Amino acid sequence: MDTATLRSAAIFADLQDTQVTQLLAVARSQQCRQGECLFLLGDHADRLYVVLSGRVELTFPLSFGGAVRDVPVESKTPGGALGWSALVKPHRFTLSARAAETSELAAFVRQDLVRVFEAEPRIGCVVMQHIAEVVGRRLLQVQALWARELQRAVTDSLAASAERTR
Repeated sequence: MDTATLRSAAIFADLQDTQVTQLLAVARSQQCRQGECLFLLGDHADRLYVVLSGRVELTFPLSFGGAVRDVPVESKTPGGALGWSALVKPHRFTLSARAAETSELAAFVRQDLVRVFEAEPRIGCVVMQHIAEVVGRRLLQVQALWARELQRAVTDSLAASAERTR
């Protein structure tokens, strides 16, 4: 892992090389085998990850007929960040993550990142702006899913009401 590799991550793209070097100093390489679980929804979040190679699937567990299935939400490839919950209270993962293929990640422990952000506030500002973008996109996804479900429920209710009046 080097400065150029970290700089290719969208979450760090607007940082200067010297700033990325500070992040590199607290980054830890982590290997994940295909199928290995990185974290589960609701787990305590204490690390932010950047995918260096491979692919990690973010999923949401849903129950179908008594069986729980992980429904894909997003796929993270090299340069993608996941685990933003480590920097946002209540520090609980909002999705589950599993390596879709053998992957290498840069792992950043929350306390280490906070120390870097306190020493160099510009780094924290840039990283948190990117995290806000991720959260904003996720909110739009959830709103779209909720609106579609609400529309389906209203349509079903109207159809049932019309059926009863026949």
